[in-house]
Amino acid sequence: MLHPEAEAPWDLLAKHLAGEATPGELEQLRTWVSADPKRLGLLTDATRAWERTGAATVADLFSDADVEAAWQRFRPKMTGAKPAAETQPPLRVVRSERATSTSAEAEQEAKIIPLRPNPLPSLLRIAATILLLIGVVYAMQNYRRELLPTPPVAVSAGSQKRLVALPDGSKVWLNKHSTLEYAADFSGGSGREVKLTGEAFFEVQKDPENPFTVLSAESRTRVLGTSFNVRAYAAEDSVEVSVVTGKVAFASRSTHQDSVLLTPGMRGVLLTSAAANVPVSVRQTATADANFRAWQTDELVFDNTSLAQVIRTLRTTFGTTITVADRDLLKCRFTGTFRQPNPAEVLQVVSVATNATLAGDALNGYILGGKGCE
Repeated sequence: MLHPEAEAPWDLLAKHLAGEATPGELEQLRTWVSADPKRLGLLTDATRAWERTGAATVADLFSDADVEAAWQRFRPKMTGAKPAAETQPPLRVVRSERATSTSAEAEQEAKIIPLRPNPLPSLLRIAATILLLIGVVYAMQNYRRELLPTPPVAVSAGSQKRLVALPDGSKVWLNKHSTLEYAADFSGGSGREVKLTGEAFFEVQKDPENPFTVLSAESRTRVLGTSFNVRAYAAEDSVEVSVVTGKVAFASRSTHQDSVLLTPGMRGVLLTSAAANVPVSVRQTATADANFRAWQTDELVFDNTSLAQVIRTLRTTFGTTITVADRDLLKCRFTGTFRQPNPAEVLQVVSVATNATLAGDALNGYILGGKGCE
């Protein structure tokens, strides 16, 4: 946003354009421009307008009344500007060498010849007019920006996780290949609403007057101030919300009546319309997956966890493809903690602990075989 006219040193700008600025004034102008990068644009546009327009063209663009109005407006701000009475050009008196006694000749005895006028006031008037023109142009640009909708802010995580600080102080951890979108005036009158594609963990600043809303293609999650995880990948047939602190209202966007209230430790699941022959619905489970934040915390914790859940966690967290040759293996249970986990290393430890065999790789998928713990 441009600085208002009251903050701009119009006197220095005008003198600079007119080529009449002293070294000290030029230094003041440099200091003013350096204080804010946006001010360089004003100086650049003013200089270009001066160079392209020039004294001759300005006279064609503006009437005498326009120029006079602009000059009167900026004149009080011009350093060194003097009242009109003081800026009149000096007079030179030339006496006639031929004396005469007649009254007519006496009247012509003295002639008043004005000296060449000082060009500085005219140049300053032109400079002031150009600055006024630039101000009008900027005002129109600002007016157009107010009329046109401001594009939303979109943040993509790409192949790396990303931390996003929202304008209201809330924090969002975006999982890989996830996107967050919100209005540029997020903390203003438009409310605190974000659109999520993928997965993110939210730490929301409390603001009872402005609820925080997370929208996915199918779901709506509404809170006042809490921490929770939302998983809403387009390729999956469900949306999951797991709560750490506070309370969360989780609902389908198409059916607002179908809503659940989630408290710490609870998980809500929305079966989306993408699921074959399954109507859109919301349900809640008493306990969230202990590792739903593993992608963010870089830690996996299994406490007497069934192998079926271990495999589900690895699939959810890393997208790992795992096939079980014998379904009896799924009954085995595993306890262990992994920091900075790697799917191959986790499966290697799990296979040894459950007396299973491990084959395959990350590219083609892993296969767990053998009779396992039984």
